Amino acid sequence: MATLSNKIVQMNGFLFIDKGKGCTSFDVIRALKKKLRVSFPGLKKNFKIGHCGTLDPIGTGLMIIALGEASKLLEFLLGADKVYRAECEFGAVSDTYDADGKVEKMAEAKPVLVDEIKKIVQRDFDGKISQLPPKFSAKKIGGKRACDLAREGKEVKLKPKEVEIYDFSFVSFEWPKMEFEVSCGSGTYVRSLVHDLGQSLGVGAYMTALRRLEIGFFDGGVNRGFSVDDALTVDEIDFEDESKGFLHTVEEVFAEYPSIELNENDFRRLSNGGFVLNTKSVQGGEVLAKCRGKVVGVLKAMGDKKFVKFRKQIKIAA
Repeated sequence: MATLSNKIVQMNGFLFIDKGKGCTSFDVIRALKKKLRVSFPGLKKNFKIGHCGTLDPIGTGLMIIALGEASKLLEFLLGADKVYRAECEFGAVSDTYDADGKVEKMAEAKPVLVDEIKKIVQRDFDGKISQLPPKFSAKKIGGKRACDLAREGKEVKLKPKEVEIYDFSFVSFEWPKMEFEVSCGSGTYVRSLVHDLGQSLGVGAYMTALRRLEIGFFDGGVNRGFSVDDALTVDEIDFEDESKGFLHTVEEVFAEYPSIELNENDFRRLSNGGFVLNTKSVQGGEVLAKCRGKVVGVLKAMGDKKFVKFRKQIKIAA
């Protein structure tokens, strides 16, 4: 029978969570932490749990949550692409760019045809574009979140950011409402996309619903995507019932990521803080290291690239 400490170590991995509407991403983390403490009374306070992409309260859908040692690899998922399905309404604007804000009707707005919308999308919202994040966002300005400054009535100055739109497809349209799917690079604000589309059309627009369908890497020739179809709600997670298969291993999530296999001697030397010959040609950047098929760390080349050492070590279950 596995000891409590072993069960906690074995809890290292990823959860695919289907976030509900009305809660924040932090609310999801807090609820999972509470469940973990109930299931594992001996859980240390510094047990790591984090996520790789915030969803606004209005948004639902996929969140990838890392537990324990797996949180050390979140940085490799932070730049992941996303696929969203969204709904918007034309003829009005919102100070938050979505239905959670103060909505103001545009009295002069006249109906536009879907062909006109498609033309503007193709012209202004395809490929790499410049996007200004909403002032009601978690972007930091001088150490404070932009949304907190905005709620305090203070001036919010954000800089435009280059983001990438891979695909924008129309699902349905009946003035003034539209539903669409967008595949985009990391850091894209769909509500800013909706707001900017409304401005380009001269009729205004705000986002009324958002659902994240996928997280992955879609533009580099290898599709390493994860779907909300494989996600569970927080209520469905039962840490004491392993038969439900809620935990996704590091090896599963990073199956397509570049890696090299270490022998036992090299693994032992690296684990003790040493370095080994770069016989696997780690030329730059970083790769995952495996031993006995388990991910055990992140390797980086040293100096003239003749040697490699651990930048991060991932502890595996006994």
